[in-house]
Amino acid sequence: MNRRDAIRHATLAAGATLLGLHLPVRSWAALAAPAGWSSDDEKFFDLVGDTIIPTTKESPGAGAVGIGRFMLTMATECYPTTAAETLRRGLREIEEASRAKFSRDFGALLVPERERLLLDYEQQKGATNAFRLMKELTLRGYFTSEIGATQALRYLPVPGGYVGSLPLKKGERSWAL
Repeated sequence: MNRRDAIRHATLAAGATLLGLHLPVRSWAALAAPAGWSSDDEKFFDLVGDTIIPTTKESPGAGAVGIGRFMLTMATECYPTTAAETLRRGLREIEEASRAKFSRDFGALLVPERERLLLDYEQQKGATNAFRLMKELTLRGYFTSEIGATQALRYLPVPGGYVGSLPLKKGERSWAL
């Protein structure tokens, strides 16, 4: 192989890698499990994500895309080190609040109880940062997954020309990237 062919192959490989990073992911559960977190922690964050973005008749909820794995991976590997500590603190505080208010773990609560607990937690002083991070990671992970991009949003893998302003009809879903 000559130098020109080697450069061309390397460029194509790099381009394919970058393109793959911008395509929606089917499920975040395919990610390697981040070190230092248990499967129970992941299930907890799946439930938090599913409470933030629940299943509807139009699309599955955040738990269907393995949002817990996404949240833990992002906080551990991509965010500052304080992010993982913030998630751990949030997990502890939500579990403590669940036991204090309902005498059950968060995972054993009914959906309305989980919603009420998370709304109360979000409004507490000092806890806002932990819940804000949970919401941010849930939204980012869900809407960049295949389910979020194609079922909750509209998605065209090869869109047409640029339209700067497109009116939406009432009840119409917004567009994915």
